[in-house]
Amino acid sequence: MEHSLYAILWYFLIYAFLGWCLEVVFCTVRTGKWVNRGFLNGPVCPIYGFGMVIVLTALEPLAHRPLALFAGSALLTSALELVTGWALKTLFHTTWWDYSKRKFNLGGYICLKFSLAWGLVGMFAVKVLHPPVNRFVEWMPRPVGLALLVLWLAVFVADVAVTLRTLIGLERDLGELEKVVAALRKGSDAISRNLGDAALAADEKLEEGRQALPQKLAELEARRDFLQARILDTRLFGAARLMKAFPAMKDLRHSELLAELKETLHQRLHR
Repeated sequence: MEHSLYAILWYFLIYAFLGWCLEVVFCTVRTGKWVNRGFLNGPVCPIYGFGMVIVLTALEPLAHRPLALFAGSALLTSALELVTGWALKTLFHTTWWDYSKRKFNLGGYICLKFSLAWGLVGMFAVKVLHPPVNRFVEWMPRPVGLALLVLWLAVFVADVAVTLRTLIGLERDLGELEKVVAALRKGSDAISRNLGDAALAADEKLEEGRQALPQKLAELEARRDFLQARILDTRLFGAARLMKAFPAMKDLRHSELLAELKETLHQRLHR
């Protein structure tokens, strides 16, 4: 069955929203707390939208062949998850999920358990969920559908832009924070050395340098606190939301620092 671009875009948005709902319910049941599990700020998980569009366009003719539909859904969605995880790691030097501790995983990006689960989800979507979704898309008056589609796509594109800006800003702030923390360590070591030298010799230049160090350290501490506050800002559009949504998130360049920030955020949220 061929689908128009109009229908495909609607399928993408609908399944991205339903995927977000599934992620939120799964996380809420597992943790007992509500968390926006989306990569974006809005109620959509694009990987579900892309995954279902791929499954529908490639496998809908297999709707009456359950085993082929199951196998195709598992393979296609796993391939999408693998490529998405690799792309995010390559572009942002960050891993967002990690299946490395699960059996039969590939690079920590995919694992057999979830591949089989996606196969079942794909079967359910094609055979049970998609027929009413398709009827809904066809039922909408075309002018209304086009207007809503343009509106939601505009919001989606804006959300993507904001999220990319957040990720770029997070990488920038982590890099600067790493340098500030390193400078603070060096400054503390320098104060220790100067105190020892001052105890042995009363030198005017040495004394001036010793007095200037605390001021420099105070400036570095203020910058460190500012950067930490900006990263851990818990408002809607920020890196802290991503850290809450993806507890397994790891930054390959600043792994220890990000782990410390995530622990600080966790403590703040559970006071």
